[in-house]
Amino acid sequence: MAIVKMKRLRLLALRDHREHLLRLLQSLGCVEIREPAIDLSDPEWSALAKPEGEGLAKAREQEQQIDSALTVLARYAPAKDGLLAARPTLTEEQLFDDGAYADGLAAAWQVTDGERALAQCMAEQAKLQTQKASLEPWLPLDVPLETEGDATVPVIFGAVPARVEFAALEAAVAQAAELAQLFPAGSDRELRYFLLVCHASVLSDCTDAMRPFGFSRVTLRGWTGTAADNIRLLDNRIAALERQAAEHRAHIASMGGKRDLLRLCADRAAQEIGREENKARLIDTDAAFLLEGWVPADREPELAGVLGGFTCAWETADPAPEEYPEVPVKLKNNVVTRSMNTITEMYSLPAYDGVDANPLMAPFFIVIFGLMMADMAYGLLIMLGTGIFLKKARPKNPYFMEMFFWCGISTFVVGALTGGFFGDFIPQLLAMMGIQFTMPALFSPMNDTLAIMVGSVALGFVQIITGMAVSVCHKTKKGDFLDALFDEIAWWIILAGLVVWLCGSMLAVLPPVFGTVGLGMLIVGGLMLALGGTRKAKGFGKLTSLVGIVYNGVTGFFSDALSYVRIMALMLSGSVIASVFNTLGATTGIVPVFIVISLLGNLLNFALCVLGAYVHDLRLQCLEFFGRFYEEGGKPYRPLSVDTKYVDIIKEEN
Repeated sequence: MAIVKMKRLRLLALRDHREHLLRLLQSLGCVEIREPAIDLSDPEWSALAKPEGEGLAKAREQEQQIDSALTVLARYAPAKDGLLAARPTLTEEQLFDDGAYADGLAAAWQVTDGERALAQCMAEQAKLQTQKASLEPWLPLDVPLETEGDATVPVIFGAVPARVEFAALEAAVAQAAELAQLFPAGSDRELRYFLLVCHASVLSDCTDAMRPFGFSRVTLRGWTGTAADNIRLLDNRIAALERQAAEHRAHIASMGGKRDLLRLCADRAAQEIGREENKARLIDTDAAFLLEGWVPADREPELAGVLGGFTCAWETADPAPEEYPEVPVKLKNNVVTRSMNTITEMYSLPAYDGVDANPLMAPFFIVIFGLMMADMAYGLLIMLGTGIFLKKARPKNPYFMEMFFWCGISTFVVGALTGGFFGDFIPQLLAMMGIQFTMPALFSPMNDTLAIMVGSVALGFVQIITGMAVSVCHKTKKGDFLDALFDEIAWWIILAGLVVWLCGSMLAVLPPVFGTVGLGMLIVGGLMLALGGTRKAKGFGKLTSLVGIVYNGVTGFFSDALSYVRIMALMLSGSVIASVFNTLGATTGIVPVFIVISLLGNLLNFALCVLGAYVHDLRLQCLEFFGRFYEEGGKPYRPLSVDTKYVDIIKEEN
């Protein structure tokens, strides 16, 4: 339960073996490849070069093609995966089967080609629908659309804004010229259409008369025959395109059976991309290549077994202290403490030479969560929900659900101690049936509020002292014992002296002599604090440093400890809200109604309590606990490995 020890790896191998070796390293999954510290622009390194990037571009193109096909299938042939459907299991040999990959790529092209053909049909349909809409206003006129009249009697297709009254327009034309007539057509939301037939001599007078009304000519070039004839032709073409579109949709839907193959190929493409991206970090010569990276010390024998089959030279070495910021961090924990990875990864991984907080934080986080929830029924819901999800769905990253599973156990245990089961659901239900019953409880959030508050603060002091103890051990291990002595141990002496002095002088719990001993401890601790806080300051800065360390120490201790009062507050609020809903249901006097109201209210309370407990518990760990010893800034360990999304890989026994 610690930060895994890493070793720096350097490997020089034949270039002809590069692809095979990278494939084996990917299967092994323990080598993180990094960029060598070589300046390729330096003339001295002119014989070295980066590997070609064609493979990466090809793999990304294939992944994009497969992802596009899966997106199309999701639209036209939705998957019927259940919420907790487990992923299929395959061997690496099946994942890297070139024949299946080729079949999957061919299926992806069929799906995307069908989608492109469907898009073309839809675009053509939209174009024809637009043309049809432009012709529909001319349906009332049984006049060929190519009609232009002749030199003596011109024929004009025109339009005015839809708000114009046709009678007013017709009257204006009649007043301007006798040898003219308007024939009304249809209208749409914006324009009113008509046909003007007049003598050539009065054409100018007619157009001048219509101009105040917003007259404009309508161009219908390219159309022959009446509007009705053309719309019938358009309808036939639209119907034919619809049949083609239906065929394309049916073809795409029929490819739904290829979804699993496409998902397999998507995972295969992701492995190709990962390997090609790592290959880009290598350095090539004409005959060999150089690989640098990191490997966990406990995996070195496995690496040696793989490299033993190649003609290569390699070495591993412990990182130097100046390399620690670049060393990737991998945490190794047991089945309980590993669930805290969710928190440490969200906050920040510890530095390579820091402390793995998971084993220290796990008992506090789990217990505090249980204290905040404090209900057997809520604990059962959490355990059942997370347990079923973990068993059925088998998530790739189970840590978040595992964390809640352990918190559910804690919630159930604390609920048993407080007698909570959906609050006071059972006593209320039995009371409606005429049975007086009280849940057995060690303590009650409603009746023992002060004791719970004191216990919460005490638990906070325990966690704070634990954080300080970890800091002392870590500083001592690094050779900074003086810092630990003046920063933490001095405060322990002061706190211990304060307790002994109070017990001996004021509370008479101990003999009076202990008051003197406690006072002496206070003086010693104060002198140590003054010396430690001012040893690096000069002049007036010694005074300000002393004031700062005393103020920050006192406020830090007590404000951090008081933050743990939120444990009592959340325990009490959850219990009160549950009791309120139970009481509301009981006022009806009808058992079925009581059950419905109580359960609905408790489900709402359950959701609020889970959210509140998680957020506030997280705050206590990240602010009050981590601040005592945690050194963040670790780089996550990302080895070249087989990392799949849609399938689970099972290792074959050798």
